[in-house]
Amino acid sequence: MTTIKQLCAYLLLFMSLTISAALSSDMDEGFVSLFNGENLDGWVIENGDQSTFIVDKGTIQSTGKTGPPAWLRSEKTYENYDLRFEFLMKGWCSSGLYFNAPLHGRQSKTGFEFQIYHDKKKDVKDYMCGAIFEALPPKVNAVASANQWNSGRIYLDWPILKMWLNDQLVQDINVNDYPELKYRLRRGYIGIQDVGYQAWFRNIRIKELAYKDEWISLFNGKDFDGWYEEGQGALWSVRDGVIHAEDSTSYMVTQDEFEDFEFHCYVRTSPNANGGIFYRWKELKGGDRGNEVQIENVPDSPHPTGSLYNVVRAVQPRFRDEEWFLMQILVKGSHIVIRVNGETTVDYDQLSIVRPGHIALQMHHHNKWVEWKDLKIKLIR
Repeated sequence: MTTIKQLCAYLLLFMSLTISAALSSDMDEGFVSLFNGENLDGWVIENGDQSTFIVDKGTIQSTGKTGPPAWLRSEKTYENYDLRFEFLMKGWCSSGLYFNAPLHGRQSKTGFEFQIYHDKKKDVKDYMCGAIFEALPPKVNAVASANQWNSGRIYLDWPILKMWLNDQLVQDINVNDYPELKYRLRRGYIGIQDVGYQAWFRNIRIKELAYKDEWISLFNGKDFDGWYEEGQGALWSVRDGVIHAEDSTSYMVTQDEFEDFEFHCYVRTSPNANGGIFYRWKELKGGDRGNEVQIENVPDSPHPTGSLYNVVRAVQPRFRDEEWFLMQILVKGSHIVIRVNGETTVDYDQLSIVRPGHIALQMHHHNKWVEWKDLKIKLIR
């Protein structure tokens, strides 16, 4: 006679074999596991200690001991892919799976977040499970009950984005159709968010698709090869892969010229520092400096960070001194979009200077410093 205990054991064995078979099928289709079930090899804890994320019985547990801005990220970055994973909540829980996330700044705004939330209400909001957090609600609320595993899937082949929750299609969009989404990063990290609650993750696997995004690195991380200095005021140096400028005023200028492009870099400033990023620059001597994207994290500044200097004033963006933030500048013809940490600060289409020119970094303040890293550009044709 079969006992209840034996039935439970058979059921657990069946579930294990089913999961193993599914994973084996995935691997046959070109999927690669991102979690080995034993340790966090291939992952990096950001803004938290080793107690923030642990391995618990073959799962990654977000312990909730640190809270924001702690997160766990993949060592690699990814562009287009089919990503599959499972997650468990044991009660009231808020969490998220980041994708195309930046190293610094607000990952859910500059990249994307597959929202994880316990609430089973039938109405859908942009913070419910399966939402693109604070951007698009899911088509249906398909989250499972507490203590049950949920399956998630993200298929991204830019600009097509599809998401599933427990095999129900919850997102099916062309990213370019949404102003809030179309300027988000096309390549970034996979990550698990810590919002201060416990959540468990397993069976994280990915199948990479073809790369489409082509970027040119503007800085080799070692020296100023490809750049020249204009003016003699500031002190410029390279420190651990970072361009550091301090004191007074001068410019570091690219040797190459660009007209229509998308430019990304991380910026960090000392308190009340002043600097900038010029584009379509020609020369300092004749005063033909193109336009400037301002860097000035000063309360009540007439030209705060993210402004198009003397043209469009930005709303003061949210970031802290001495912390890295992502600056995105998109220029095509007479149109410019400026974004700081995933927030659009300028969207302007009446530029008067339309021609090729250099990119120039400006240091513009005594006894202060500004730093830049990971400078890259993509040509727009």
